[in-house]
Order: sequence, then C-alpha cells, then structure tokens
Amino acid sequence: MVYCQTMRKSSLLFLLVPIVPTSIYVLSLLFYPERDLLILWHREFNVPLEAILPLILCLVIYGLACLWLARGVQADKPLTRPQRASLIGLAVVGGLAIQFAVTRVTEPDPLVGIAWRTYAIKSGGYWSVGAQVQDVAKFIGDYPKDATEYPVHEIRHPPGLSLIFWAGAQIFKLIPQVATTVASWLRPYSCLSDVSTMVPANQMASGALGIVIEILLAMLPVVPLYALVKRLAGTKAAVWAVLLYPLTPGYGMWVAQFDRGFALASASVLYLCEDIVTKNSYRNAFLAGLVLSFATFASVGTVPIAMLGAVYALVRIYQTQPAAELRKFSAWRPRIIQALLVLLGVSVVWAIAYFAFGLNPVDLFRVIFDSHLSIDFPYWPFVVWHPWDIITFIGLPIVALVVVLGWKKATPLTAAFVLTLFTLSVIHIARGETGRVWLFFTPVAVGAAAILISARRSSEQTVIVGFLAMQLVVMAGVLRVMNDYGYTPQAMPPVTVPADTHLIDTRFGASGQIALLGYTLPEVKPGDYATMTLYWQDKSAQPIETAYKVFIHVADDENDQARLTAHDASPVDWLYPTTCWQPNQIVADVHPLVIPTDANPGRYPVFVGLYDPISQTRPPTFASPPARQMYGSILLPEQLAVTLKP
Repeated sequence: MVYCQTMRKSSLLFLLVPIVPTSIYVLSLLFYPERDLLILWHREFNVPLEAILPLILCLVIYGLACLWLARGVQADKPLTRPQRASLIGLAVVGGLAIQFAVTRVTEPDPLVGIAWRTYAIKSGGYWSVGAQVQDVAKFIGDYPKDATEYPVHEIRHPPGLSLIFWAGAQIFKLIPQVATTVASWLRPYSCLSDVSTMVPANQMASGALGIVIEILLAMLPVVPLYALVKRLAGTKAAVWAVLLYPLTPGYGMWVAQFDRGFALASASVLYLCEDIVTKNSYRNAFLAGLVLSFATFASVGTVPIAMLGAVYALVRIYQTQPAAELRKFSAWRPRIIQALLVLLGVSVVWAIAYFAFGLNPVDLFRVIFDSHLSIDFPYWPFVVWHPWDIITFIGLPIVALVVVLGWKKATPLTAAFVLTLFTLSVIHIARGETGRVWLFFTPVAVGAAAILISARRSSEQTVIVGFLAMQLVVMAGVLRVMNDYGYTPQAMPPVTVPADTHLIDTRFGASGQIALLGYTLPEVKPGDYATMTLYWQDKSAQPIETAYKVFIHVADDENDQARLTAHDASPVDWLYPTTCWQPNQIVADVHPLVIPTDANPGRYPVFVGLYDPISQTRPPTFASPPARQMYGSILLPEQLAVTLKP
C-alpha cells in the first residue's frame, strides 16, 4: 500500500511538472492579449483550420508511432534490425513531414515558402553574399573589412555559412543543364534578395544546395545524440531522444535557418566529451576542438558550445573517478593535455583562414562584437527573456522535466544545460532574439528529458508527447517567427496614390522602367522623427533585374555636398525589393527622416534616387519640369520645411 501511494505521488509529480507550465503558456498564447516577457513574438489568429489540420494529423500519427516503437525497446539490449530500420525511417520521414507541415501553416506550398526564406535578405542573406563570390581567397581575407556592407543576418557573421552557397555555385557550374533546370524554378522566389534575379544559373541554383544542407543539418543531430544517450542510460533512453527531437517547436518553426544545424555541433561535442572522460581519448579531444572550430567559423554564436562541453566533462569526471584520486594532481595531468588538444583543434580552421587567406580573427571579432554589443537592450528583462525564449522553442514539457527532475538521473546533461544557459543570460552577451540563435541547446535538454521519460510508464509518456505536440501546434498556429522576410508579389497589398500627394513625372532606368509618381513631405521642427512616402510604379512589361536601393538626401543646398539628414534602404523597409515589383504595380515606400536637434529653420532641397548596391552605380534619370535630374538623382520641386512651431 505504501509503495503504491509512493508511486502515485511520483507519477503525479512527474506529470504536474511539465503540464502546469505548458498549460499556462499555451493558454497565454491563445487568450492573453499582451505581448510582454511571456509572449515574445508577434501573433496572428487568422490561420484557417484547413492549414493547421495537416500538422495535427501528422503529429497524431508521429506520436502514436513513437509510443508504439518505444514500447518494444529494452534499455539494456541493442536494437534489432527491424527496430533500427523503424527508428531511422520514423526519424527521417516523420522529421521531414513535421517540418513541411509546420511550414504549410503559413505557406500554402512549403517548398516555395522555404525558397522565399532562403533567398530573402531579411531571413539570412547568406545566399545574397555567398552565391556572388568569385574569388574565395579574397572574400575570406577581406571579410572583416567588407562585413559591414554585407546583408548577412545580423550583418556581422564569419564567412562560413555564405561559403556553402559559393560551394553550391561551383558544383552547379560543373552540371550546367541541371543548374539551368533548378534555376528556372527558383528564380521567381529570389526577388526578395538584393541580387539581380538574372544572375547566372549556377549562382541561382546554389540556393537549392543551401536548402538541402540546412534541412540535413537540422536532422543529423539525432545521430550523435542517440550515441551519447545510449552510453549514458541505455538503448531505450537513446530511442526516446531520437523520437522527441522532431517534436521540439524550434525544429519545425525555424525551417530554412542554419541555426538549427548548430545542434549537430553541440551533440557531437558532448559525445566526444564522453569519450574524452570515460576512455581517456586524446584523439577525441582534438576532434571536439575541430568541431568547435568549424562551428565558430560559421557563427560566433556557437562559442557557448565550449561551455556545454566543459561542464559536461567536469561532471562526468566527478561521476567516474573516486574523490580521493581527484585530489591528486596526477589525476588532472591528462585532463590538462586534453584541454590543450581541444584548444589546438579549435584553432585549425581559423589558422587555415589566417595563413592561407589572411583573415585576421582579432579584426573579425572586433567588427562582430562592436556591432553586436552596440544594440541597446535593457539588462534585467533580457536575463529572463533570453532563457525563456529558447525554453519555449525547445518545449516546456522537456525543459520543465529537466530543470526540476533531471539533476539526479541525468546530471551531466542537466548541469551543462542549466549552468550554460544561466551564464549566457547573466553576462548579457546575446542581444536580440535567442530562440533561433540558441537552438544548439536543444539536444542537451532532449537527451536529459529522454533519460527521465524512458523510465516512466507508457501512460505518462503519452501525456508528455501529447503536451509537447500540443505546444508545437499552438505555437505554429499563432506565432509568426518568420513573418518579416518580405512581401511576396502575391501578398503585397494594393496601393493607390492619395489625393494630397505631390505628383511628379519622373523615370529611372535606361528604358524608364521605374516611375516615381509622387511623394509626401512632412513639415518638421528640429529633433523630429518624421516620415516621407514615395509612390513608385513599375512601368516595364519585363521583370526588373536589379534590386535597387532608394536614397533620400535632404541637403543644405542644391550642391548636395552637406546634408541635413539622409536615408538609404531597400524599398518598403527592406521587405519589397524592386526585383519583386509587378508590371503597373504601385508601391508605397515609407522612409524615416531624423531631423537634428540643432537644425536651423528654413527650407531644404530634397534629392531622391536609386542605386545598385552591388555595383554602386545609379541608373539614368529622367524628369519633367519643375523637377530636375541632378547627380544621378531627382531634385524634387518642393523643399522640406523646418520650422520652430511647437
């Protein structure tokens, strides 16, 4: 009787720990109106039921298959051949199905949606940079100097990810017929980049390689994760780790983002750390460093993986060696050598980049961190926001179990997850979003949760899988984490020119394919933040091949040498480049004008123009009086009035 009561209490605690926070979060997403520290992302509630039904059906089938497969696995026995085939098949087919079903919630055609996200500047920019690289040595060597001009998310990344698309362009150059076929399908979806839609076929087709590699990288972490958890807790826990991974919200919601692939680095480093500790492996110490070297060359955001590995290794050392031995220096001598081998491995890719191509890591990190740390975010809210953001994308049922119950049965993974996440949040290095950037935490939490779940009854496992799937459905249905990659031509709302607009007769381009129909000018005073709207129209029957940027110069005089204020941007706040414009379509393009506080009252001439951000050249301009074409731009007839009126 006492045993039964104890079991019931244990079962109740095990279920309440994930159910309570998950229920609160899901109900908040659906019914809580505010957007604050609990609700971090923009929400929309206009998704039709038929868009989300495939995801629900997919998760029901996948969840039932997980429960069926896991029931036949024993903790201390290796998988049979049919079990192994079933696990691989479910992980691959189920993983792909979940990714496409989640993408379909907001994109009627998931493949098209993934293509839009791959080419759009706002969702990465890696293709825009990498596909155009001709001299890879110069690109790598000059990266610190050129990084500030590249449209790479968040503007300052090492060159690693962009080089995937450079490699794709070289591969497709060898198979021109395939390149032409692939490029012809992808060209319509490349207009959201700042590159011409008519780039050579091999460069256009390189985006397809990027798509494939990104999806593969997102799925591969289950391989080292399986091996790691099997070493720690047996076959059944390892199987559960593989099965849970595709159910994590971040896995499906960040499709077409390379950050999902960095989980492969964290899972691999932890597996290698297990060998470093338990097998005293010097080779794997070097390999762990080499994995980190490649990962950091792709993104400096992966540096915390080193702390994950260090915490995990230290916990495992204390678990596997007698305390008396650890008080002797001789016990730590091989660990010091292993640590040095890790550092040697970390230096490999960076040393090659330095000696072969002249990339100075110090200069690169200075550029990255000067830009990144200049983002002005308050400290305390983000100490909560950052961990909460990644926790929601890993899945509250998983994280709640790990944080509350993981310290006893999954100590090394739990310690690595909690201590590293806490440290990152407190030191406030990360600025901006982290739910995508910190996805490398996912396999650590999933591995620890799998160890806990594998030892529970099937009814409890069913509840955990159900709540994790429910959270994924609700997050995919209402959160919009990929809603700002730009307007597709089909989604761009129609525009008419308002009656109070200053009309103008101008054209841009050799054939006059772009017209500036009119503009609005605000009346401002010193210190104002105002907006100016330009109304453009595509006058060409053919697609505009160049993704022009718009510039506005509010000059001191008509010489345009000194300026009161200026603004350069891709049209519609970078969301609708000229390469996406449709014949006869009118585009309302709003630009901010920041007026200095010490501006003198008066009237200031305003120049408007276009330029190619790649060649830095301005297209020919044509204007009818009273407007004038000057310096490759248009001098507007009206001037900006700065007054002292309150």
